[in-house]
Amino acid sequence: MKYFFVWKRGKILQHPKKILVIRLWALWSSLLTFPMIKQLEDHYWAWVQYDLLASTRNIWVFKNQWYFKHRYNLFSAKDMLKLLFSFKTYDIVIDTEEYFMVSAFLSFWLWKINCWYTNIKVRWLAYNTGIVYNDQQHACVTCLDLIRVIGIDYRAPEALEPLKYTDKDQVKVDEFLGRLKYGRLICMHTWLAETVKERAWPKVKWTALIQKVLDQHRDTIILLSWSQWEYGAVQEIYTALPASYHTQVINICGMFNIFWFAYLLERCDLMISNDTGPMHLAAAMWTRTIGLFGPEIPRKFGPYPLTRNIWLYKGRWEAYIKVHLGRREKDLEYSINKIEVDEVLECV
Repeated sequence: MKYFFVWKRGKILQHPKKILVIRLWALWSSLLTFPMIKQLEDHYWAWVQYDLLASTRNIWVFKNQWYFKHRYNLFSAKDMLKLLFSFKTYDIVIDTEEYFMVSAFLSFWLWKINCWYTNIKVRWLAYNTGIVYNDQQHACVTCLDLIRVIGIDYRAPEALEPLKYTDKDQVKVDEFLGRLKYGRLICMHTWLAETVKERAWPKVKWTALIQKVLDQHRDTIILLSWSQWEYGAVQEIYTALPASYHTQVINICGMFNIFWFAYLLERCDLMISNDTGPMHLAAAMWTRTIGLFGPEIPRKFGPYPLTRNIWLYKGRWEAYIKVHLGRREKDLEYSINKIEVDEVLECV
């Protein structure tokens, strides 16, 4: 059963007509799939239709990217009905999910040839072309491994593909920045999503860092980002600052959508961030980035390319978080707490 359609493999790989990419989770890690999709298009470009299957959580990251003809939402009844009647219509399905089982069922229904990570053995019945998930290299390169199994020799990208924004997306950001007087613009992402709190550098250290940076760089404005969900935690850092610093620090949580934020990061001189999505977005927008790491290892999820950006890490050189195996070991030492303020200041 595992190799039921392998006899068609040569014909399909020479002249595929439809390719589906599955990315159902991880809003910001979706950015790490862009280099793979770009090189896939470079290989097959002239004659292939590319579609995407995502979820409500991350589908809008792909909104302005020109890769896909159709974008299907896992939680849209209309989209799922279309896919229900698309049995084996895709010549190739590339499942970028490291772990989730639902992508296996969808891929089995739609594929003729499909690519997957072989780390979860229970999923093997749904696939016929697999690659071992390599957690000792950067995640965007591991994603590129998926197209190697269908005969495409990829190139490790020099940088991530930037998130595309429109001219209209620039307007609000330009108006906002036009009201500020600054010589340098630094964005700090001091909080994170709802998972793995051990990735958060202590708020008291963020407060101390802000003060030291502004003491040394008087013409600097610091923006504390990003979403409305993070506003309360970020405001605690702002409130802890002496009042004399408030004119140079702005809490922008909830002010910008992801495309406005991407353009804003492009205008920044520097991004300092916990190990979380806005760090990847800043690196993709070619903004100098400093990443602070705790339970995850930088060589896997550092700000790419690691040769251009900076990361700080004081933990053991083995990931506590193994997404591809569905396992997470608690970082009892809170290794990110070992990073000192003056070490980050030196990087700045």
